[in-house]
Order: sequence, then structure tokens, then C-alpha cells
Amino acid sequence: MIINKYLQIFSEEYSKSHTINELLEFTKKTLPSDGTDKIFIGCVLIMFDIGFTGPTACHEYLTSIVKAGKEKVDDTNLLRYYVERINTNKLVAKYLKNIHEDVNFEKHIDLVIEYLEQFNFDFSSKIKSTYDKKHHKN
Repeated sequence: MIINKYLQIFSEEYSKSHTINELLEFTKKTLPSDGTDKIFIGCVLIMFDIGFTGPTACHEYLTSIVKAGKEKVDDTNLLRYYVERINTNKLVAKYLKNIHEDVNFEKHIDLVIEYLEQFNFDFSSKIKSTYDKKHHKN
């Protein structure tokens, strides 16, 4: 899967040189620069920090991290809680430090989730699509 290959490339650069130039360039070309980009970058960095690097860096783990932005315990948003209370990475803080002020936070989270879900494999849907094409021709 192509997104996983990119995540592995970003992970390798981050591990070797603690830079994220490839990630920044990819994000600039792929996602809007309206806050959506910062959510994506910050969540990729969180994924690396919690141990999903190299071959384990994949869109499923990244999607799970991004979805934490939609989850709450009581009134506490889980992604915001992580950024404000658990995170110790300066780069994560740089990209996600103001998410509590982002009035379009939910929209940005939804856009990243929508982007990542393009890469989900759904065998049944593919079979249904093939069936529909063959059996329901107009």
C-alpha cells in the first residue's frame, strides 16, 4: 500500500536525522494548509513517538491516532489530552500546540480520516462492485 511506504520513508528520515522534510513536502502536496496539514503531521509524529516506526508505521495505526481527535472521556478530547498532558516531543507540540483553539478542529480531523480511509481494503465492497457491474448493466 503506497501510503504505508510513504510512512516508512518518513519514519526512516525521522529516525536517522530527526527531520521531517519528506513528511512536510508530502503533506504540502496532499492536504490543505488550513490546519488539516498540522493534524496530519502531528499525528504522524505521535505514531513514531509511541513506537510505530519503520515497517510498523502504517495507515491503520495513524488512523487510530487521528480518530482519538473525535473521542472523548467526559468532556476531555483524547488527542488534545495527549498533546497537552502526555506528549514530550517538541515537534508534536509545534504542530499540535494550538489545537484547542482551532474552531475547525473537527473538520480537519474528518478530512485526515477521510484521506486515510481511502487506503482501507474492503474485500466485500470490491466484490459487490464487480457483481453490480456484471449483473446490473444499463
